[in-house]
Formats: sequence, C-alpha cells, structure tokens
Amino acid sequence: MPSLDERVLNWELNKAVQKHFAEKSTDNPDVEEEIQRFRAKWWEKARRALESHTLAWNSWASSERERRKTIALYGDLFTLMHQMEAEQTNKPQELVWGIGISAWRLAHEKGAFSFEYPLLTQAIEISLDDKSMAIELRSRATDTQVEFDAITACHVEGAIEVEKAVIEHLDKHKERPVTPFDSGSYSDVLKLIAGNLDSKGQYKEVLLKGEPVPAAGEHLVVTDAWVLLSRPRTVNFFFEDLKRLEEKLNDGCPIPEGPMALVSEPSDESLTFQAVSFRGISSRGESGGSQKPQELFFPLPYNEEQVTIVKNLTHAAGVAVQGPPGTGKTHTIANIICHYLAQGKRVLVTSRGDAALNVLQEKIPDEVRALTVALLASDREGVRQFQASIETIQHRVSQLNPELTMEEIERCQSSIDRAHAELLSIDRRINEIALHQLSEIEVDGVPMRAQKLAELVHSGNESHGWFDDAISLTPDNAPPFDDSEAGKIRGARRTLGADLAYVDKHVPSADSFPLVADISRLHDLLVERNRIEHELHSDQLSALKTFTPQTLDGVRAFLQSTD
Repeated sequence: MPSLDERVLNWELNKAVQKHFAEKSTDNPDVEEEIQRFRAKWWEKARRALESHTLAWNSWASSERERRKTIALYGDLFTLMHQMEAEQTNKPQELVWGIGISAWRLAHEKGAFSFEYPLLTQAIEISLDDKSMAIELRSRATDTQVEFDAITACHVEGAIEVEKAVIEHLDKHKERPVTPFDSGSYSDVLKLIAGNLDSKGQYKEVLLKGEPVPAAGEHLVVTDAWVLLSRPRTVNFFFEDLKRLEEKLNDGCPIPEGPMALVSEPSDESLTFQAVSFRGISSRGESGGSQKPQELFFPLPYNEEQVTIVKNLTHAAGVAVQGPPGTGKTHTIANIICHYLAQGKRVLVTSRGDAALNVLQEKIPDEVRALTVALLASDREGVRQFQASIETIQHRVSQLNPELTMEEIERCQSSIDRAHAELLSIDRRINEIALHQLSEIEVDGVPMRAQKLAELVHSGNESHGWFDDAISLTPDNAPPFDDSEAGKIRGARRTLGADLAYVDKHVPSADSFPLVADISRLHDLLVERNRIEHELHSDQLSALKTFTPQTLDGVRAFLQSTD
C-alpha cells in the first residue's frame, strides 16, 4: 500500500522553504505565517498526489495480484514438468485433474478426521510451447480413476459396491470422457456417489455461484469443484494393465514364448542347442555341419559376449543380461536392434524412463535411426514423433524403385559373399601357415617343434661354435633401409595385392602396339575366317562367284594371310 515518507518529505520541504524565503527575514511575523501557509499547501499537494497514486496503484495491484498468482503457478508447473521428464526425484510426481471435491467427517481407528479430496481424478500431461513458451495442460489418454481409498479404509458401508457401480458407469460412457468443462460428463457419477454413500448426502453445485467447498461435517457433501493436484505417482496403471491382461487371457489370446517361460515351471531336462555360426566370426564361415552360416548385422564394434547373446536368442525365448553402468549394455542393445531390423523383424524397446530410450536412440546409426519409431515424453510429443517417423518411412518407401532396389541388394549380397570368401581364404592360409610353423618335424629321427629346434640350436652354440658372425647394434649391421622405408614397402605391397607378380615383368610401351585401324581390319579378317570355317564344318560353304584365275589367286592369298 503506498504511503508518505515524512522524513524525506520534510527534508524536501525545508529545501523548498529555504529557497523560496531566502531573502526574507524570519523574524517578521508575516513571513512566519507565510511559511506556515507554504508548508500547509505543500502537505496538501503531497496528500492529493498520494490519493491519486493510491487510486492508480490499487487498480494496478488488483490485476497484478492475479498476474503474480499466474507467475507463481507457471513456476510451479514448470518445475514439476522438469521433475516429471527428468525423473530426478526418489518419489516421482504426477499431475492430476481432481473433479468432485467432497467434504465429510470420517471415523478411523486412530480417530476422526476431515476428508476433503476429489472423488474423480484424471492424469494430466504438461508440455511447453517452443514458440510462445506457454505451458499447456492436456488430459492423458488414460481411464478416469475413482478415489475411494480413504473411504474404503474407514469401512464406510457400501463403499465397495458404490465404487464398482461408478467404474461400470464410466466404462459405459467412455465416448464422453470426464472433464471439468463439461458438467454433464461427471454430474451423474457424483450424484450417484452422494446418494449411495450417505443416506443424507447431497450433491452441491458451487462453481457457478462462486462458493467455496463447505467444511467437512457429519454428512457427505459432494461438489462440482475441481482442482489441479500434484502428488506422488500412483501405481494404479499396473493394476489396469493386469486387468486388461486378464481380460485378454480369458478371451483365449495366445501367450508368446517369452512371457510363458516366466510363468512356467522350469524343466529338469538339460537343454542342448545346435551351434550357431556367423560368417566371418571366429568360426571362419564354417558351421562344422549341415547348418548354413548366418549373417551378423552389427553396425557398431562388438565383442564375443554380444555375439553370444544373439546366439542364445536364436534358440531361447529370452535372455537376461546383467551388467553395471558403463559396461556397454546400451551399445549392445543398439547392435541387436539393427541385427533384427536387417532381418525384417520388428523390435519393441521399453524402459522405465525416457532418458534411457533417448540415449539408445542416439546410439543407433543415422542410416537406421530414420526407420525407428519413438514414443517418448508426453502423449502429445509421443504422437508427434510417431507421426514424423511414419512420414519419414513412408517417404523413403515411396521413393524406392523395386527393380533397382532388388538389383542393388543382389550386388551388395554378391559383394558380401566375395568379401567373406576372401576372408575365408585368408583364414585358411593363416591356418596353413600356423600348422606349418607349429607342426613337428623329425631331426635325426626325433620329432621336434620349431621352438624346441631353436632351443637345440641355441644350446649347441658353445659346443659347435655356430653363429660366428657376431650381430651388434652398430651401423655396419643395420638393415639397408629404415622403418619409414619399410612401412612404405609394406604399403606398396598391400596396394599391389595380386598385381605384385607383374613387378619384375616387362610392360611394352603404348607406341609398340598396332594402330586402331590395323586392329580393326585384323578383327574383320578373323571374323570372316571363323565364318568360313564354320561353313566348312557344317557343309554350307558358299560357292565362288567366278572361277577366273584372278579370283583363285585372291583366295589363295587370303588363306595364306590367315594362317
């Protein structure tokens, strides 16, 4: 509330008096009266200014008070939104829309207490508009919950039957979800609760009248008031999932092998799995039996443990993998996802929080990530990401040419087959070298390995005086080239590959080759000769046009030139 600071005002007033009456003597009674009148006018002007400012301030404060409430509510919702998204709290929170705030004095084993709580709640999601920074609240796509826990705990007669009736009523009217902006979506339910829980209970409309919720009394009062409520996250959705699962099981839906293994008694018989081999992985493309080697589509680096997981998944309905943080579980999951997507299978990944799924999605290579569908964050954001992913996949599929794509697949498959064949050849050559180096050979009738033979040679040095050429680190015994030159030689060898055999061969120069016109004429002659030979062998030789000496000489010359 605005007010006058008399200390500052008196100081300003004294300065004004001194300035106005500086040349007049204060001993004159008339001057003293004039000073008093000047002070009175000053104070009157200050009071009028205060009254005018107070009037404007009250008008501003009236709207600012509501604005401050909105700012405080925005801050609370913003903080709650980050808590719900990041899940950085030991007690996860949720935001619900509570409808039908009721008041009742209930009795419990520990004494009576006042019950003031909404009877219907609807989960709410919070989202932030990126452009306007406005916080938007929307109902989640979940069923409306009936809050009867406290009433049931107080053993109110008929509470369980009333709760069942309310749930049945809500199930029958799912096409009209409960919302505080439509009184017809909840008024019947609230009247049912008020009339059946308490014989003298009443349903009271307070929203239109702007009345507060009545204080808790002996009899139940159910109102149409609603409230936004933040509370620890409930586990009701687990019970809902169990109910839906029970309904599907009762309808006779098939149970997948993975979940079935969790509810089945373990077998006493030991399981034997046929070995699985992947081309290019340790088995060197050889299955050791009739089984054909399979392809392993791991785009990220991997180890033997990850390959073992895929092998176990080939036979088992499920595999449990455990590892402390930082051991590469997310990396492994990304590889497994890409492996099964490459086989044309569908993969569903679930997690307790969105953060883990975001990290996993970033691990998937860019070429595959566009083909994944993510349902993260809020319902609205999840649907937006789902729609964007579907549109991306649809666009990429529409741009495909089936014939060209199949040709590209065949070319890639051929390249993969050739690469694996080369790897297999290299592996076999390594095996041959290793077998040759590590196999035993006979020395004076005694089988020895290379290591044993080297030890024998070294031990006989003193007796036989071998190795008379002493090797030292002096420049005289240095190799004819340094390490950099040796590296260049190895690089050139890898570059040449199979063409290394032509290094010491003589390659003719381009000038020594015949002209293109001469080669063309020679080609025509050879073609003609082949045609004539074919006619000779098939007894279809065409007769000469003439039998003149000139024609016969020409034939003889042609035959001599083609020999």
